[in-house]
Amino acid sequence: MTSGRSRGGRRLAWTILVAAMVLVPRMSRARDLTEILADKEIITLDEKKEATKTITKPTIVYKEGTGFTFATPDERFSLSVGGRLQVRYTLTDIDSAFVNPQKGVEDSQTFDIPRARLWWKGNAFTPRLKYEIQIDVAGGSGDILRDAFLEYELIDDKWLAVKGGQMKTPFCRQEMTSSGKLEFVDRSLACSNFRFERAKGIQFYGLPMNALIEYYAGIFNTTGRNGPVNPDDNFLYVTRFAINPFGPIPYSEGDFDNTPSPLVAIGVNYGYEKAKGSVFTSAATVGPSSSDPDVDVITANGSAQNNVPFLRMIQPYYNKLANPNAITANVHNLGTDLAARWMGFDLNFEYFLGFVTNDAWQSAAPGAPYSLPPTSFDNHGYYAQAAYFVIPKKLQLAMRYSELNANTSATVKTNSGRKVSPYQDELLGAISYYFWQHNLKIQTDFGPVTNTAQKNVDGGISDKNDFRWRVQAQLIF
Repeated sequence: MTSGRSRGGRRLAWTILVAAMVLVPRMSRARDLTEILADKEIITLDEKKEATKTITKPTIVYKEGTGFTFATPDERFSLSVGGRLQVRYTLTDIDSAFVNPQKGVEDSQTFDIPRARLWWKGNAFTPRLKYEIQIDVAGGSGDILRDAFLEYELIDDKWLAVKGGQMKTPFCRQEMTSSGKLEFVDRSLACSNFRFERAKGIQFYGLPMNALIEYYAGIFNTTGRNGPVNPDDNFLYVTRFAINPFGPIPYSEGDFDNTPSPLVAIGVNYGYEKAKGSVFTSAATVGPSSSDPDVDVITANGSAQNNVPFLRMIQPYYNKLANPNAITANVHNLGTDLAARWMGFDLNFEYFLGFVTNDAWQSAAPGAPYSLPPTSFDNHGYYAQAAYFVIPKKLQLAMRYSELNANTSATVKTNSGRKVSPYQDELLGAISYYFWQHNLKIQTDFGPVTNTAQKNVDGGISDKNDFRWRVQAQLIF
């Protein structure tokens, strides 16, 4: 039978415990008070468990790159609030043969805020159910929503999870890497054009065996980030599969860990969609055909209608179609990638190949001297970049080459009479200094950006060799 002294001691212990929870700031204690009382055998382990249920644990913690996290002691609810700010300077030196002040083509320099983002993410009711909302307030265009999705882990240990909402599509490793975790000021020319970017939809994915294997499969709207509802019953389908045989490589560029043993990641991805020609282009003027009043034709050049970068890239080949709603295009987009890390070295390579087919034989070529095939065409692009920390975790040097050919069948006749296929490329060097990895850094990249076989101000055909220099500071908080 418990003595009166024991009962009095227990009451005193509980009084001390309750007073401490109310009056003593949690962040000022090195150990939980219930642990101290249990160690001194003032309360039992069962009483400690009961007390822990009512204790408010530290309400705020901070993690670099994630933000400030609020969490309940039972881990049923959490909320992380953070953000990212990029401030950029860009100098563009236009090839003198193409300078045309009347058309606004001349040297320029500008300050910009390419990204100013805020996010709210965490879990609700169970650690299995996660959520994320991210907005970008830079630019003030009203197109501020970036991510808004729910995610549920169906099978433990990341074997299978499902996401629904607006999110990145799993195509192009560099696209899946946050724009805040790059070695250059921005993504490569090839990835920027071949990616499908963000879209609304549903995605299943898994990272089993500690992410030695990755797989993704998603179905998305064809209208891109913050686009309208689908105009028909067609969807964008994207899949990705990757292996990390020696251990996972995070979707973050730069070997900050000075990886002692080589790491390699190999991935493949595929995207497919079927869309009407009117999804690719919107016409400045639409009117009845002179030969058939019941048929609508585009009477002036169209402009890109879709937010998806890949569709914007191929849009010029659809902007003069007669009756665009009657035209259906099938887009097949393939990609493969390689990433490696070792002793401060960082290597990234991706190759993209696209096939575009349609049932349109009435497409019109743009003005001479360019010519286009009437229907199907292919496109390809790639980038290769390498980086090395000359001062571990702090100073990094990098090089990148990227090439893009939006239509391998398109040709232009040069002054010598030779037909060539126009393409774009960039050859960039980069210097980055990291104060706290990607969370606080300053970067600069520079080099020629070339558009081959272009019509210059004299009416001749020559390569347009511009030079671009960018400097960017970034803070993630």
